[in-house]
Amino acid sequence: MKGCVIIHMLHTKNQIKQIKIYEKKYIRLLFGLCWMVYCTSYLGRLNYSSAMMLMINDNILTASQAGFISMIYFFAYGTGQLVNGILGDKINPKWMIFTGLAGSGIANIIMGICPYFYGMAVIWGINGYFQAMIWAPIIRIFADMLDEKNKVNCCVNIVTSQLIGTLLSYILSAAVLTVFPWQGVFGAAALMLFLAAFIWNGGFSNVCRHGEKNFEDINSKVEPDTNTTQYTASLTGKNSLIFSSTIPVILIPVIIHGMLKDGVTTWVPTYINTSFEVSASFSILLTTLLPIINLSGAYIARYIYRKTNERIILSIGLFFLTATAALVFLYIGSTWHPLLSVLLLSVITASMMAINTLAVNIYPLRFQKYGRVSSISGFLNAMAYLGTAVSTYTIGLLVQKYDWHITILTWLAATILAAVICLTASKAE
Repeated sequence: MKGCVIIHMLHTKNQIKQIKIYEKKYIRLLFGLCWMVYCTSYLGRLNYSSAMMLMINDNILTASQAGFISMIYFFAYGTGQLVNGILGDKINPKWMIFTGLAGSGIANIIMGICPYFYGMAVIWGINGYFQAMIWAPIIRIFADMLDEKNKVNCCVNIVTSQLIGTLLSYILSAAVLTVFPWQGVFGAAALMLFLAAFIWNGGFSNVCRHGEKNFEDINSKVEPDTNTTQYTASLTGKNSLIFSSTIPVILIPVIIHGMLKDGVTTWVPTYINTSFEVSASFSILLTTLLPIINLSGAYIARYIYRKTNERIILSIGLFFLTATAALVFLYIGSTWHPLLSVLLLSVITASMMAINTLAVNIYPLRFQKYGRVSSISGFLNAMAYLGTAVSTYTIGLLVQKYDWHITILTWLAATILAAVICLTASKAE
């Protein structure tokens, strides 16, 4: 089953024309630009998590309303990943990424001045869609512009941008909140997003000038034989690329990993703040341990992936087992000490980071020869954020109606389900 994909899809008239970058300094520059872009995007999404606890404490939002806004963001982000993943295989990724950064910056500015719950939900949803213009085009850029070795390394190493982005988001938010009210975290993020957009615009054009071909001169899209409807059907129909690959097997585990990867992370500062009665700024700073430990997940994922002879399903199942064990300990000792809770949560989210690296970063590279890297990456990311959207809202409801023990028990049931699916299906790999 490994490496075997039966294709029942429309063949394109024109294949994507690749722009190869061979000089090391321009490979580093290309990676650096993509790294900077994705790192900065985290400043404009996780800042809500930092502001959320103050908005709840100030009675601006209830816990369920705060969770609803997060759900709208992730729903819009997931939908955007699906739509923009398809578009990312058809149009110039330079302008998609620039639009995503600039649009997110504008949404952050409006979020900081919007006084109404429903308005916040709409604006943060718009922010989610703009943010979804960034990831899939980056993976496509790596697939099209780099050789086999560099594209895999870049797809793994780009995970460090999530670490630094998360870390910087919490540190920046904690610093801003010592001087300004919660609205300040949105203004600070907007400034950084605008700056990143203009650096990207100039830097990527410079890289392309030193490639084998100029990306600016290429009609960089895949044109279907007939129309966009058929093109979409080739990805999602009964005999499509998606359903004739291993994607259906990992679909539920990918959704569950989304529930834990970002859904849990969103609520960690609030969990620490309410469970141990510590200050908001201390909760945010303690939460910075998560991304530091999370980084190990990406590199452990690459190691396990190679040790299992590139068996994606088995590798994912092993990481769900790890998360299950950590959740058992978290459930037993959830109120022992905030540092212990954060460390256990870090093991869980690091395992989810490993799964994310395998499923969303590395696995889509198998579809490069079909011109569907961005589409497959976007589709899997969309499914992950479907889980995140449901999780962020459900966590708010569970916490408000029950308590954190019930919430953690729900996470545990989900990881057990995913582990069983993967380990059972891995026998056929």
